[in-house]
Amino acid sequence: MTLLQNFQGQTAGIEVTEPAASRFCNGVLGLHWQARGGRGAGGTYWSDVPRLMLFLDDMSTVKISEGGADPRRAGRPVSDIVYVPAGYTLRSHFTAALEFRHLDLHFDPIWLRDYLGPALGETLAEGLMNRMIERDAPPQVHRLAELLIDEISGNAFDDLYFENLTRAVLMAALAPEIAAPQCCSGRLTSYQMQKLKTAFAKRGGRRMPVSDMAAVVGLSESWFSHAFKSTTGMSPLQWQKEQRVRSAQELLRETGLSVAEIAGRLGFADQSHFTKVFRAVAGQTPANWRRSLTG
Repeated sequence: MTLLQNFQGQTAGIEVTEPAASRFCNGVLGLHWQARGGRGAGGTYWSDVPRLMLFLDDMSTVKISEGGADPRRAGRPVSDIVYVPAGYTLRSHFTAALEFRHLDLHFDPIWLRDYLGPALGETLAEGLMNRMIERDAPPQVHRLAELLIDEISGNAFDDLYFENLTRAVLMAALAPEIAAPQCCSGRLTSYQMQKLKTAFAKRGGRRMPVSDMAAVVGLSESWFSHAFKSTTGMSPLQWQKEQRVRSAQELLRETGLSVAEIAGRLGFADQSHFTKVFRAVAGQTPANWRRSLTG
């Protein structure tokens, strides 16, 4: 696999202090940079392949922004870990002089998709690849990065070692976003459940594809369905029916909307379908449930 990359970078006031070390293998290009930037320095960077940047020094005095935004006004401090999707433009601005090191990993999209897809599912993997990720790095990531830098600089081992170490760095760097299955309990956390409730509420009571639910909490669809049932005792679709009926009950109680109007507002196919679902969950029809409120 060959990495055909179009990388464009323009800098001012930033200089490389040591020749860059590089290593390419099977769709991954690793680069180790040592550089310094003066106060007011900055740059603009764009690549047509996704890349992961790991900074080994405190970069809080450097601000970055996306697209055409000026980092001096709209920027935010650089995190230890920055994943940049293909086609994103980044701009940087140094608020103080700084010497720094960083590890860059540029990925052939096919390599990255083949690595993430089996573990996360195609939908979640594609979503992860296409959004920018910034986070602080735990010590484990820095240790793995140093090992990979040693291999990039020294070529002490073979390509298999380089590629597997790259995989380890990538997984450790993106672990919170990947949200790997919780092997001990197999259950969703209260935070994940709250995220689901919030996401579902934003849809106004309309159905939500299970793949979208899984993406909200960062799990593959198959693992999500297992963990969700383990947590709630029901399938994602059964849970959605209960949530939709609760929304319908609120509308029946608080508004003068007709049953047909409520069915339409909540995205049911028709009044008959709405009544069937409502009866299955609440034990009576929407009209009877509304009448029971007045005794």
